Formats: sequence, C-alpha cells, structure tokens
Amino acid sequence: MRSKFGRFLFIGYVFAFVVESINMGIVQGDWLGMIITVLVFYGLIISISYFTYQKGVSKPLHFLIFGFLGLLLEWLIFQPNPFSGKLWLVIFVNLGMFSHWATIAFAPRLLLDEKTPDKLKKNFLTIMFVGMGVVFGTTVLSGNNYSTLIIGNIVVYTILLGSYVKYIRIR
Repeated sequence: MRSKFGRFLFIGYVFAFVVESINMGIVQGDWLGMIITVLVFYGLIISISYFTYQKGVSKPLHFLIFGFLGLLLEWLIFQPNPFSGKLWLVIFVNLGMFSHWATIAFAPRLLLDEKTPDKLKKNFLTIMFVGMGVVFGTTVLSGNNYSTLIIGNIVVYTILLGSYVKYIRIR
C-alpha cells in the first residue's frame, strides 16, 4: 500500500472497523451488514475526505466539515432527536457523535502528516485503542448492553477531541 490514498483509506477503515465491529457486530450481531457498511458507506466518506484534504482544505475546516456531515447523517438516518433531553446530555452526545465522524475522516490526516509529532500520534492511538478496548470489555461484561456501548463510545471520542485541537494548532 504505497499510495497516499491507499494509506489514508486503510487508516480510515481501521478506525471504522474498530467501532462498528463492536456496534454492529457484537451488540447487534449484524456482521455482514457491518462489513458492507464499513466498506461501502465509510469507504465513500473516507475517500471524499481524502480528496478534500488533497484539494488543500485547511485542517480546521476539514475537521468541521466531516464532523458536521456525520452529525447530519446520524440525525437523518437514525433519526435521534438531537435537541431533546437535558442540555448537558445533548451537548455530550452530539459532541461524541461529531468526534466519531471527524475521526473516521480526519484521523488519517493526523497520522499521515509528517508535521504531527510522534508523541501526539502515540497519545492519539493510545486513547483510541485502549479506550475502545475498555468499551469492548465493558460492553461484553454488561451483556452487550447498548447503553453501555454508546456511553463508552461517546466518552472515548470526546476525549479524542483534545488530540484534534493539538493537531490543528500545529503550523
């Protein structure tokens, strides 16, 4: 996988497979649907993200475009009411969903950028994979409780926002 597009796509797929193997595979038992969703739907988003990045879109704009695009898709496809409930909960849930979609589209850029310090890359990967390992473990231990899964996902993705802010600030 020598091409930059191939590496970008591969990284995006790894992040998509990690979260969807827990969400769709383990909790919902829909392994075939998970594979198709990741390969087709996520593949399309990752590809569009790559071409957006290649066109020179700034880091903050790239991050915001795909975070908000993902939120819009969540609201349209899954139809959760994004503004119902207590304000702190609404902000927390939407922030986590925003970060999830930004991660799929933006993490490859962060990891492939030669200007990104190795320490930031390592911290980012540690948060993501240790965090999702904890989400996996707590989800399985809870009997594949969907609420446990969602809360765990939101916590991990919200924590990742700190890495994105650090990356965006790099000149």
